Amino acid sequence: MVRKRIAFVWFGISGRYGVWRDGLWRAMKHIEEIHDVGYFEPSGNIELFNPDIILFWEAPYTSQGKDKDMWNRIINIPYRKALLFAGGPVKKEWVDKFDHVFVESKINKEEFDSLGIPNSTAFGINEEIMKPVDLPKKYIGIHHGTCASWKRQWLVGESLGKDGLVVGRYQESDRFPFDECKRLGTVVMDEQSPEKIAELLNESRICLQTSRADGGGQRCTLEAMACNIPVICMSDSPKNREYVEDSGFGVVTAPDAPHIKIEIESVLKREWGTKGREYILSKWTSRHYADNLLIWINKQ
Repeated sequence: MVRKRIAFVWFGISGRYGVWRDGLWRAMKHIEEIHDVGYFEPSGNIELFNPDIILFWEAPYTSQGKDKDMWNRIINIPYRKALLFAGGPVKKEWVDKFDHVFVESKINKEEFDSLGIPNSTAFGINEEIMKPVDLPKKYIGIHHGTCASWKRQWLVGESLGKDGLVVGRYQESDRFPFDECKRLGTVVMDEQSPEKIAELLNESRICLQTSRADGGGQRCTLEAMACNIPVICMSDSPKNREYVEDSGFGVVTAPDAPHIKIEIESVLKREWGTKGREYILSKWTSRHYADNLLIWINKQ
């Protein structure tokens, strides 16, 4: 196999070293075993690295916002390029200069298929950090993710009150989800290290995945499953329903507190065993992530 030079590009990556240890990070460490990888901000000296391939992690709507110039810089660099799709809306003209798109969810694969854009699935979590640990339970339910209206964390507060925990980066521009949880007595924590998230998951009995259709949350769902914590997700969140329904490790409910409370009681009465982690190990580890990226990388 020919050893390739791969430029991995991500807005804000320089600030993530030391805290970036999710499934994608670990997948890239696997790839480093057989290829040379450089990590860059979009404004970095990518050309001096002389890559064979650029992997760019981002949401396509960035191309229409404040980062438009940097987005255009990346897609116009004359190397083979793949987009690691980070969610959000998409138009064909936003991504048609990429040679390939990697998606996380079935619904996005169907979307890119319909647009005629070459794509494949590549996703996974850091299974070495996210794993079951026998810890006393402090919380009925947890949700970890950035404070954002599309994640609807206030449903955790409405459904669990003081027995709930939300963890994530606070956003002054979108304060209501965490502020409402605090008002309702829910424990609110700032963004934590991956190791601390794993600990908090293992101190919880369920993962309450409240994100709506455009709210993502897939990593939160899979990390909970990796710790054998069952997931309650919302009926209008196809990305999370995919994993819950495929694994059978959790339930789907309507996105309102009365329905969520009913399902919480139901989930707490059941024995869930270890099939959550077994499901992760079967298809959603960092090694699966790396191998699916490598299928395209090694063909180039």
